[in-house]
Order: sequence, then C-alpha cells, then structure tokens
Amino acid sequence: MIFIVLLIIYFILLLTLGFFAHKRSKKTAEDYFLANRKFGPIILFFTLAATNFSAFTFLGFAGNAYKTGFGQYGIMAFGTGIMAIMFFVIGRRVWFLGKKKGYMTPPELIGDHFKSSSLRVLFMVVMVAFTIPYLAVQAIGSGLIIQSMTNVNWQVGAVLTVVVITVYVLFGGMKASGWTDVLQGFIMIFSLTVAIFFIAGSLGGFENANTMAFESNPNLFMRPGGGDFFLLQIWFSFMILWIFADPMFPQLFSRFYTAKDEKSLKTSMILYPLVVSFLFLFPVLIGVWAHGAGLEVAAGSEDLVLPLMVKEYTPSFVYAFVMIGALAALMSTADSQLLSLSTMLSRDLPFLKNKISEITFAKILVVLLSLFAVFYVLAGYDPNVGIMGSLVSTTFSGLAVLCPTVIAVLYWKRTTKYACFSSIIVGEISVFLFQYEYLPSFGFLSAIWAILIAVVVLIGVSYFTSAK
Repeated sequence: MIFIVLLIIYFILLLTLGFFAHKRSKKTAEDYFLANRKFGPIILFFTLAATNFSAFTFLGFAGNAYKTGFGQYGIMAFGTGIMAIMFFVIGRRVWFLGKKKGYMTPPELIGDHFKSSSLRVLFMVVMVAFTIPYLAVQAIGSGLIIQSMTNVNWQVGAVLTVVVITVYVLFGGMKASGWTDVLQGFIMIFSLTVAIFFIAGSLGGFENANTMAFESNPNLFMRPGGGDFFLLQIWFSFMILWIFADPMFPQLFSRFYTAKDEKSLKTSMILYPLVVSFLFLFPVLIGVWAHGAGLEVAAGSEDLVLPLMVKEYTPSFVYAFVMIGALAALMSTADSQLLSLSTMLSRDLPFLKNKISEITFAKILVVLLSLFAVFYVLAGYDPNVGIMGSLVSTTFSGLAVLCPTVIAVLYWKRTTKYACFSSIIVGEISVFLFQYEYLPSFGFLSAIWAILIAVVVLIGVSYFTSAK
C-alpha cells in the first residue's frame, strides 16, 4: 500500500513537471529537442547522470555482483568514471559545433561534416537499432519492480511505466526530460544511500556483513570471482568498452548539445566520477552481502537480488521508497532514449521534409517507439540472459563501434566518408561474428575486437581514399 501511494505521487510529480515544461516551451524545434541549449551545470550533471544510471544500476548490477563478486565494482565504477573524460574530449567539441552550426542530433553532425546524407542515415540507423533493446530493458526493469511490490504481472507494470514516460515526453520534450531527471537523480541517489545503511545495520554493520559474505563465498572477494568471470581479458574489455560505448548512447550524445556553456560540461565531467565512485559500490555490496545473508536466488532471477534484500532487511516504508528510486533510474533513461530516438528519426530521415513539422513528427514517433518497445518487451525478453548480459551483447557493443568515426570526424582532417562508412559497416559485422563465435574472441568481449577492427579499417581506408 505504501508503494502504491508513493508510486501515484511520483507519477503525478513527473506528469506535473512535464506539464510545466510544456507551458514554458517556446514551441520551436531547438527548444523541444534541446531545451534551447540552456542547461546549466546542475541540470546538465543530473540529466547526464540520471540518463546513464538505468536498469543495470539497480537490478543488473546487483545481480551480476551476486553471481561474480566485488570485481563488478572495479569494471563498472572505474571504467564508467574514466568515461567522464569523454564528456570533455567528445562533449566539448560536439557542444561547440552544435552551437555554431545548429546541430541537434549525432547523425546530423557526422553527415554534415562530409555533406553525405547516406552516411548520416547509416549512423542514425545504427544508433536507433542498438538503442531500442536498451529502451526495452528499462520497461522490463520497471515491470519487474512493480510486480515485486504489487503482484501485478510484470508486463502490465512495464506498459504502465511506458505510458507515463510517453505522456510527459510528449508534453515537454527535452525540458521535461531534464527537469524530471533532476528529481529522479536525487531520488535515485538518496534511495540507494538509505538502502545500503539500513541493510548494513540489519546485518550487524558493514564489517560484519562483509565477513559473513566472505565466509559464505570467499571467491566473491578475489579475482577471478564467482564463475571465474573476471579474467584479465574481461577486465580489460570492460574498461575499454565504457570509454567507447557510453558517449555513443544517443541520449547522452544529444545532451552535449544542451549545455549552456563549456563550464557546464567541465563541471559535469568533474562531478560524474565522484558520484559514480560511491554510488556504484552500493548495489555491488548488496549483491555480495546476499550470500552472507543466506538469500537463495534461482538461476535466471539474479536481477531481483537488490529488491529481495531491501525487502528483507529494511522497514516497509524504506523498501517502498527504494523501489521508487529504482523506477526513477529506469524512467530517467527511458524518457531520454525516447526523445533522442524520435529527434533523430524526425530530423535525419531523408523524407517527409516540409510536409509535417519536426515537432509533430517527433511526437508521433515517440508514440510509435513506445509501442515498439512494448512489443520488444513482450516478445524478446530472455530471463536467462539477464539485464547486463542483454545490454553488453547488443546495445553497448553495437554503439561502441561508432566511436572511432566520431573521434575522427571531430579531430582528424585526413579521414574520409568512405573510411567512416567502411569502419561502421565492418565494425558492426564484426560484433556479430565474434558475438556468435564465428571468429574466436580469445576471452575478450566481442565489442573490443569490433572496436579494434573499426579503428584499423578507418585509418586504412582514409589513407587510400580521397577526402573530397
């Protein structure tokens, strides 16, 4: 009952912010898609953080820690913290070019650099294709959370969440997304902090909780961890993966355009790793402590470890609040993905120009993408893979291949459109060849080989083709 009350209040707050964002909107494409490029340091930081902290933060992250141990903290917190450097390396240049030339989408920047509509469409297709699974994961996560709290079927919970997100994104665009991200980011950070201290207290303190977990399963405290997962190749793979993949999430890339000034980007770059360094420790601790607490989780259900631990070792009102925090993490990512995908499709498709306004077309696409995400949830979820496995094998790997092209466009004058074409196409083919073991990966993630091949192809073709 407490959860239902909090859920209703939370949804009302989101819809209210969406309504006020709509009232403050100037009804221009730049305002709807990019909040008129006016996000200062605080809003920009929260929207970057909330957008990136998603289903894997509350569910997949703790679930993987339950299976493999403390090594999850290293590959996630350290790797994601280093990724913040890309906020400046890529984000600063993207912000500058966006403000100077009026770019609103990632494909627009890439295609315009070479005056190539075909490259622009290719870049857009890859971003859309590999972001749809990530969007669906947010709905899956929210459905699982609502089911655990109310016994409502998880598909129903997923659909309800998508409906609420769709409504406030339709109303307020980027303003609504950014403003709700501040609220959701605060709820997310505070709820995880509350959860870890209550659970630690119930288990006799941090030291005792760790001691019990160690006595239950020492492998979780050392490499290679549970299931011998953390081999050197895996450590290296994840460190590289986050640096190349995260800036290519369209919902993050698009936010580089929204910065008010360069100072806002610098502030976000500094704050991001500081928050990640402690926030990412919490779900890992909870996942590992579950062993010492004697929590038994069926194979394939590891993503429910955090909700089960919070339910068992915190008061009911804390449990309800933490689950709202989990929903905040999921929804803050999903709303950003919906908006960024609809923005790209409305601006980067080579048809319907001047026949319908971009904002109207984008709103139609928000609805269609929401329906597509729901279909993906109902038809494509494999509980045996888990949230983290689904993301690594699809979204993260596919988007990481785009990063060499973006860096080359921003900083290397010698690169050519043919090189970028080749790099993307060959790189994406490589993802599937290594993912499905047509080629040996030697223990590395398929994304690492795909990134390496994309870089080699980009450089090689650049030197053998004309820049004109």
